[in-house]
Amino acid sequence: MTTQVLEGTWEEVLRHGKKLGGRKVRLLVLEDDATAKPNVKAGEILAEVRKKQEDLPFTGGEKGVEIIRRARSGEMFEIDPE
Repeated sequence: MTTQVLEGTWEEVLRHGKKLGGRKVRLLVLEDDATAKPNVKAGEILAEVRKKQEDLPFTGGEKGVEIIRRARSGEMFEIDPE
């Protein structure tokens, strides 16, 4: 069984009525307010993260796995005990 997703206004969905005749369908009515409300809490958390990262050393774009491999091979890293 394949799932087909139709999205649009009621009038746009009705255009598909003939090919959907006799088939089982599910209708989800969306709210009229399409404007998303800003997620204030997430913005505050991101600001905190940015502030904590201000003085951190730049890693040069290497991936975390590469840093771990270097540490396991004996390379020493400075750790700021904050």
